[in-house]
Amino acid sequence: MKLLIFDIDGTILDSVNADDKCFIQTFKDLYQISLINTDWNDFTNVTDTGLTIEIFEKWFNRKPKKEEIENLKLYFKNLLKDHIQQCTEIEKSLAFIKQTSLKTDFAVGFATGGWKETAELKCNSVGLSLNDYIFKSSNDHYNRAKIIEFVIEEALRINNVKAFESITYFGDGLWDYKTTRALGIDFIGVDFKNNRKLKNIGVEKVIGNFAEPEKILSWIN
Repeated sequence: MKLLIFDIDGTILDSVNADDKCFIQTFKDLYQISLINTDWNDFTNVTDTGLTIEIFEKWFNRKPKKEEIENLKLYFKNLLKDHIQQCTEIEKSLAFIKQTSLKTDFAVGFATGGWKETAELKCNSVGLSLNDYIFKSSNDHYNRAKIIEFVIEEALRINNVKAFESITYFGDGLWDYKTTRALGIDFIGVDFKNNRKLKNIGVEKVIGNFAEPEKILSWIN
């Protein structure tokens, strides 16, 4: 059995712009912190919880309290509701997910650096219910590698196997690729905007969308 793990924003959904805009606006409105020109690659943990921790440490010299994170999540989610029409499916991603999840030799899961509440909102808006799959998020850990590891652990348990033939992660960010390298799992990059940032750092397997499922499946060892 092979395990496929999908990132969400920029991988199966064209949602990065709306997500970033609302995340930045949340900190502006609640804490008067401007993140307009921020490069997320400069952060150690590019997850919603990880970013929040580092922002608080930089601006306030402390970690955020639990209730502060909950307030941020709620405000962020409400902002995102007003921009949800901007979150759309990357071509044929949902069909590919459904196709592979129906195969007996594949297990499918989702690992996002986003918070659970906003990830579910975005996926529900395009007809994808994360409740039907193994799903871990920034609610589970601030570190992306840990989030992916949690998916792997649950997939092993649910499918009652000791190991997978292969584990492949689909992602769009430089941090996604770096994390898979650290974990020793396979990576297929998604570059639907054709900015070549993944190709430029040496990623060999990159797709623009999921319109050629057989080609993608041929890449999975």
